[in-house]
Amino acid sequence: MTNFSGLTEDVAREAVELARPSIENLSHGSPGHLVVLRPGVAPSPDAELPVVFRCSWGEKEDWAGPYDAIAESKARISWTTGLPSHAVQQLHPYLYQQGWTKWGGSAVGEGGLVVAYSGDKWFHDQFYSELVVAAITVVCHREMDAVMRDPSTLFLGTGGENS
Repeated sequence: MTNFSGLTEDVAREAVELARPSIENLSHGSPGHLVVLRPGVAPSPDAELPVVFRCSWGEKEDWAGPYDAIAESKARISWTTGLPSHAVQQLHPYLYQQGWTKWGGSAVGEGGLVVAYSGDKWFHDQFYSELVVAAITVVCHREMDAVMRDPSTLFLGTGGENS
């Protein structure tokens, strides 16, 4: 009996742990902040971000900037436009809205999965974000594989056909 129901905080946390060694290796342990948004939530300019998971590297007092606010702004850009934040900056600057960060460094997976990172050069931030999108995908594939192999599970998150 399986209980998989898509992207959850636990799935995102596991995916970040899979990506963490690469992020820490390339960033040389520098501080940063990462945010994962729940896909499938219709964007609205004033709505609260549908954050499913966030985490930080390093002590906030040691940060060179407000990495959490920048990462969440990058996430808002991607959530609103459906594009990585660097694509808005470099290719579609007419999409910018007041209050958004100027920095690139987010990724948009198929289906609207948004991950954003701040703390490094924009192209490293984008790589870390893309890495976490890929890690979320692999964790979800593994969980879905278990669902597919369980003959008692007909509907996700129900724990079986009679639940």
